[in-house]
Amino acid sequence: MSNKVVRLLNNYTKKRDSEKKQLASESRVSRRRTMFFGSILLGIAIILMLVAFNQKQANEELHGEVLATTEVLEKKNKQHSDLEQQIRQLNDDNYILRIARSEFFLSEEGELIFNLPDKEDKEQKQAEE
Repeated sequence: MSNKVVRLLNNYTKKRDSEKKQLASESRVSRRRTMFFGSILLGIAIILMLVAFNQKQANEELHGEVLATTEVLEKKNKQHSDLEQQIRQLNDDNYILRIARSEFFLSEEGELIFNLPDKEDKEQKQAEE
């Protein structure tokens, strides 16, 4: 004997089959909605990550430029302070007089200037002998 299950076709089974089909249909629609909104959410997350990555790279480049510019600014400030010091010295008559005497051998009236050889010149003469 074979044991077969015979399906009854009455109102209860028809109603039950109809409810199962309705539930399966609602489940499919719910899955599709979840997938749709999930994919939209995933797309937005990917776009935000790309924007954040690009911003981080731009920030690193700008940070490098700021460091380079800061170094240039420090050099220029030092050069500026050196030039200001030089201006102050050039406005001082004693400094100009000292430079004129040492560089150009200028003398006051009645003064004699003797040009003595430097140590290097003495060493060269001794090496030649």
